[in-house]
Amino acid sequence: MLCCTLLLSSFAVAQSPGKTLLVVAHPDDEYYFAATVYRMATQLHGQVDELIITDGEGGFRYSTLAEPYYKKSLTVEAIGREDLPAIRREEALNAGRILGIKEHFFLNQKDDAFTTDEEDGPKHGWDAALIRGKIETLIKKEHYQYVFSILPRTTTHGHHQAATALAALAIHDVPENIRPVLFGFDTDATDFIPSRQVQHPQGWRSTYAYAFDRTTKFGFHDALSYQIVVDWMIAEHKSQGLLQTMCGKDPKEYVWVDFASAPNANAAANSLFGLLDFGAIHQAGFSDH
Repeated sequence: MLCCTLLLSSFAVAQSPGKTLLVVAHPDDEYYFAATVYRMATQLHGQVDELIITDGEGGFRYSTLAEPYYKKSLTVEAIGREDLPAIRREEALNAGRILGIKEHFFLNQKDDAFTTDEEDGPKHGWDAALIRGKIETLIKKEHYQYVFSILPRTTTHGHHQAATALAALAIHDVPENIRPVLFGFDTDATDFIPSRQVQHPQGWRSTYAYAFDRTTKFGFHDALSYQIVVDWMIAEHKSQGLLQTMCGKDPKEYVWVDFASAPNANAAANSLFGLLDFGAIHQAGFSDH
């Protein structure tokens, strides 16, 4: 398998990338794969849906800038937890329109606080059976070929880790012949070391397989880039001040493949990212360990 950097340069007519489900913990987590989703959904007319597990109420800590905008004292915990779920739902829908997301599924689970414990969500009010069942039902109904989630590093938000773990379990709950390929995204290219404590059917390798370059130019005189789209998406999540600091940062979206998710994971991954790039794949080295 190749470790690839995608260098996208045209809007040539190409085959549709099919159907993809995003499984995320919070209403702004699509940041990690925003450019890839835009490429798939808006430029290549594939279907991309998003399942958001929590209601995002825990984001009140970063809502200072949003208080005059929404005319609410959102950093007061009681007010933020009461009002943010509706606000963040609307922000997610607005961001989805920019990226081309077709359907959103909101599970409204508890968004308590930041930890790096993968079990934090289930420990503090998540209905894991409901979440897993909903993902399984959607896969069976929509026949998604791909599921995007956040790479479950042990140093990242426990909710991110839990969302990916539940997605992996749900995929293994469906018949093998309709299992989608699970991809883990990150904006950090550092090798991934899976936790030895977590017993989930996930088959990640240490090195990323693909990278989507957000700085790739397109449009008249190559005046535009995918970074603009990412910044537009960020701007829609006005209640989340910390996210606003990410404008113009993270030039690439790095992609890992869960080789345990589907029997054809390798071939399907190469096919998808070859399609997104129209074959302009540049080998950048690969470490298989």
